[in-house]
Amino acid sequence: MLDDIYAIGRNESWFSGMARKGLHLKKIGRLFVYFEKGEPKETNYRIDYLKEAPSQEQLDVYHDCGWNFIAKAGYFYVFSADEKSCTTELHTDPVEQGFALSELNQRLRNNLIILSIVMVVFLGMMISVYYFNDEPFLYMIKGQFVQQMFIVIVELYVFYSVIRNYRVVRKLKQSLLRGAEIDHNQDYRKARLLGGIWAGVFLPMALFTIFIPIVDIARSNDYTLSEGNTNLPIIRLAEIEKSPNLRRKTGYYDNVDRENRVSFDWSLLAPVQYEIDEHGVINGEMWGDNSGVYSPSITTRYYKLTFRSMAENLTLDLINRYVWRDNSEVKEVKHPSFDKLYMVEDGISKQIFAYLDNQVVHVTYYGEEGIEDIIPILAQKMKEVIP
Repeated sequence: MLDDIYAIGRNESWFSGMARKGLHLKKIGRLFVYFEKGEPKETNYRIDYLKEAPSQEQLDVYHDCGWNFIAKAGYFYVFSADEKSCTTELHTDPVEQGFALSELNQRLRNNLIILSIVMVVFLGMMISVYYFNDEPFLYMIKGQFVQQMFIVIVELYVFYSVIRNYRVVRKLKQSLLRGAEIDHNQDYRKARLLGGIWAGVFLPMALFTIFIPIVDIARSNDYTLSEGNTNLPIIRLAEIEKSPNLRRKTGYYDNVDRENRVSFDWSLLAPVQYEIDEHGVINGEMWGDNSGVYSPSITTRYYKLTFRSMAENLTLDLINRYVWRDNSEVKEVKHPSFDKLYMVEDGISKQIFAYLDNQVVHVTYYGEEGIEDIIPILAQKMKEVIP
């Protein structure tokens, strides 16, 4: 369609222009207008706004005046007449036609008021999700930020369309009430060109919002961490714990070892996201406080970002999310292998937060080994493994 059905004069002119090319109006759908190929001829079209469907008697009267009903779109009815045989206009009183549009004008005004309230609430909710979030960048990475922004843009365009339609109808109504007739030969080319450009921009966005979650679901994956070598950006427990008695601690659910699991996720802002758990047990050894059998574990969270400028903010959000105690000291450590590196020690819990270029990593280790021994291993991994 490309242009609004409310632009009555332009669409009448467009239909006539298509008829001169041998394409005669057949039907108006939700998105498309259908034409039937035939001989080129001069045809007049008129679009009439009717609150109720015309009776057969009304159609007979129109037919006697040379006008035939062709198609409808909502409350708009389209009539055509051969230019040579048409002797009477469909409407001869513009003021009466203006009064007929007053009801439509009021309806569009009410719709605009309601939609304005909805848009304020909608935008407020979208802004609050990030404004009041303690970890906005982590939420953007893990959530559907790009999809949500596209939805906002598309909704704003729909809102703009409602405003535009209301203004077109109001202007036309006022013009008719002043006695000015509709210009049935308005230039439609510029409006259709602009409409085509807007459709080319916003239709792909609307489709994109549908496909992003599908891609996300299709690419996300959970599986058991292999006991052998992998190309994953992780430190293995065996690289930290030197005991030959280290064994894997398992816990299967739905055919996946949840104690030793690889969880892969994807988003447009972080196309590579891993959360990898590994749990072990060393029989014959006890925790330092004799609370039980020594069972070290390590969790690695790895993100490869689309934009490297997000790396520092994501690292800080990870610190905010996973450093639970307010009295835990977050130390920044200078290391040549990282742009920035932070570490946190709280008893047997040791955490490393670091980023290099567009790669962000968070390692949580529960065990008796020192955090200083883990950093060199992580630095080597970041250089060797680039998914």
